[in-house]
Amino acid sequence: MVSNITFSNLQQILIRAPLCYYYSSQKSACLQEISSSYLHRLGPGQLPFEHSITNHDSTSFIPCMLIPHGAYCDSGPLYAHGYYWINSFVFDTALIIGTNHGGMGSSNVSLSPDNWQTPLGVMEIDTDLFNTLISVLGIQTIDREAHRTEHSIENQLPFLKHLRPKAKFVALSFSRLNDLNQGYKVCEQITKAINLYRQQTGKRLVIISTTDYTHYGPGYGQIRAENLSENEEHARIHDKPIIQSILSNDPERLLQTQWTTQNSMCGLWPSLIVMILSKILNNNQGHWKLLCYNVSSEVMNSGKDVCGFASLVYSNTL
Repeated sequence: MVSNITFSNLQQILIRAPLCYYYSSQKSACLQEISSSYLHRLGPGQLPFEHSITNHDSTSFIPCMLIPHGAYCDSGPLYAHGYYWINSFVFDTALIIGTNHGGMGSSNVSLSPDNWQTPLGVMEIDTDLFNTLISVLGIQTIDREAHRTEHSIENQLPFLKHLRPKAKFVALSFSRLNDLNQGYKVCEQITKAINLYRQQTGKRLVIISTTDYTHYGPGYGQIRAENLSENEEHARIHDKPIIQSILSNDPERLLQTQWTTQNSMCGLWPSLIVMILSKILNNNQGHWKLLCYNVSSEVMNSGKDVCGFASLVYSNTL
């Protein structure tokens, strides 16, 4: 049974202040960064508003994305591919799944109870979805501290606010889980909550999850990695089997590949969770597609360090 816990009897909604570590804190500059990402030579080539919402009006399919959370200056065009794609869907709310880089907070599955400020305005929490999630996952998952200094979810919000000014969201972060069985259990709970939320509200939902891939170069601890082209090739080689694992939609394969290669992706569990959710929520009626992959130096060459970035989507069309 789903409990009758409600948001109103737990705590007051606050506004989380933005970090703005990876994009401009000024509205005009942030808008320029987003627009430039769409129009970049590695981006979609046009703004999403020039691409009409026509072809994905299904009320049953829940689209999912797995996109970067790096700086807009070196991964913005890859964000843009994902948000350009998601613009073809009608939706009211986004469940955004991020990683917990610093391991802050008291839970390895953490929900934010707050609205979040962005340079483009406040992103409001969907209290209906939040209430339903905590009624299934438990109030111990409410954890402001896990989100206070974490950027992976925050970095999605300016793009989302730009695309859908009236959309709401819920922020859900993951630290390392014990094993994949725990991951499946959590996903079963999330699925239960989402199905109940949709039945009760009729709202349409998208799921946005986030990871970056190989981090390599002197700044990441490989002090002898001074050749940029070799560093780029290192990232591509090490990211290829990870991307292939995601495209296979096989969470066990991804976990084994990451363990075997020791790939330095910083969103393993958000990746595994969205892979599991995409299959369960959509009755396996879809497939993962790679929209784009680049290393950071292809977007902006700023030294010897590189990071692998990709945008992948779970689609019900070819």
